[in-house]
Amino acid sequence: MRVKAKDIAKELGLSTATVSLAINNRPGVNEDTRRRVLDYLESKTAEDESAGGNEKIIRMLAFLEDRPYWDSSENTRTYITFEQASRRAREYGYKMDLVNVIRGKDDIGAFLDECIRDNVAGVYVNAAYMEEDDYASFLNFKIPFVVCDQDFNDLHTDNIMLNNHQGVIMGLDYLYKNGHRDILYFRNTNNFYNMYERREAFNRFMEKKGLQSRRNERIVDIGGGTQEAFEGMQRYIEDKKHIPTAIFSENYEVTIGISKALENNGYKIPDDISIVGFDTIPDTALMDYQPTCICALHDRKAYVSIGRLVERIQGDVEESVKIYVNTELLIGDSVRCL
Repeated sequence: MRVKAKDIAKELGLSTATVSLAINNRPGVNEDTRRRVLDYLESKTAEDESAGGNEKIIRMLAFLEDRPYWDSSENTRTYITFEQASRRAREYGYKMDLVNVIRGKDDIGAFLDECIRDNVAGVYVNAAYMEEDDYASFLNFKIPFVVCDQDFNDLHTDNIMLNNHQGVIMGLDYLYKNGHRDILYFRNTNNFYNMYERREAFNRFMEKKGLQSRRNERIVDIGGGTQEAFEGMQRYIEDKKHIPTAIFSENYEVTIGISKALENNGYKIPDDISIVGFDTIPDTALMDYQPTCICALHDRKAYVSIGRLVERIQGDVEESVKIYVNTELLIGDSVRCL
């Protein structure tokens, strides 16, 4: 796909998300709309070929879970990352396109073969929802690529990741300095790299401060997406389980879900309970407070990743590296000083 989804959307008067669903044959788009998108894409591809276009292409493969629906904010974050990577790629004279890969459902090998047929120069793998079995398809892949948001300990390419440990410890330290010792970590049901790293950082901090006697004893599995986290917190409160002075939430979905449940049951944030969450809250979420949160610099991660990928494409590097992009603490009004 040499044409950007946003350009197709603008030309056809559709949303970028609708175009992406149509191109990747996902549900949620009627057949007439899907046909319009595919016909337009085919015509633009034919124009490129007839013009003898030989553009240098970097492809972003975005791995997603096979969910019945995707939160609109998750799609937005994927496209924000893509746009930042695209701007960086243009500085080097490359164009970018985006292909979503549904893990556990799509044939990864077929997508990699398509990269070869399309003469793609390099691949940016957005691997947050990728697992080690998925990565096996890349072991003999000849096109230069970099992996983001995963660490498969592969010595043949670069891994660019968020510094989850630094972010979690920074958030917990802020709670600690505000007098909080009774802290629980509310996690979702996902078991991917970023989540493992955040839980490990929480355990280390709590053990170092002498706030827990065994690993994971203060980690609560509250549910998957926003609705599941809300329902899980509702049950947690109804079962009269321990309410701490502070909660560290694993991602923005958990933050939104537990906040709504707490408020629904008469708890005030931060008067009754303080919250620090990993990830900024999407603008689409209407919150009654300004969350204190760990800001994951996804745009910076994309910027660094494309730089390393271009160096690999041009043959300027032989070594493989792991790069950790630090996070920032955004202080809101969700933490009370005890």
